[in-house]
Amino acid sequence: MSRGLAARVLRGLGGRRSAREPGRLNHVSLGSHCHMAHLLKGAGLRGWSGPFDWIFSNARMVRHCLADDFATLLDRSAYRSVPLAERLGPDVTRCRHREYGEAYGLPVVFNHHDPAVSDEDYRFLQEGVRRLRTALADPEAENRLYLLATLPVEPEDAVAICDILSRHPSRNRLMVMQVEAGAPAPTARRVDLGRAALAFHAIHTRSASLGLRFAEEADDAFVLRLIRSETWPDGNRPS
Repeated sequence: MSRGLAARVLRGLGGRRSAREPGRLNHVSLGSHCHMAHLLKGAGLRGWSGPFDWIFSNARMVRHCLADDFATLLDRSAYRSVPLAERLGPDVTRCRHREYGEAYGLPVVFNHHDPAVSDEDYRFLQEGVRRLRTALADPEAENRLYLLATLPVEPEDAVAICDILSRHPSRNRLMVMQVEAGAPAPTARRVDLGRAALAFHAIHTRSASLGLRFAEEADDAFVLRLIRSETWPDGNRPS
């Protein structure tokens, strides 16, 4: 997308720069579930909702969503409501996605929402996609994007996500955190994957993720300190 087109996109959105819309510096969750978005919000870094804040995803799905500009994610014909008898609870594990189902290891994508039957839920998803597209299209924006994964992330998926982000007019920095629980104390090891705009950390925590947080508060504090300590190529740290 050219700078001129990006500017027209922003003008078409009314030039909005409210606290709940993308600005010049954006901290964005790429999943893989609600935990990452909740951590950023609690730290005062997340100002608006994106498409990965409230769904189940993984690095392969994020890669695919970014590659096809969310066309598959927004394909409402691919949604399948989970029958009440098959849910883990009345208001959870509510909706599947045909394309991102078993092939991507995601038997359920929409946990607390069901955009298959709820127009409001579907509009909420559309708005999240719109905001992320806006942030990526803005040549003056710096976006810090974070993926917190409790399952292994293939290095090629992390690199591919970084490369896709690099093709947008905005300046984008990706931080991938692969988490494994059960350590006596939280530790992190940075892995060099050959991309200056990609920080990949193998993290060991004491406790497991419960969805919105780790079972032990100290593990959330450790991850947040790691985010704040990350230095990008331009010398800046997440603010």
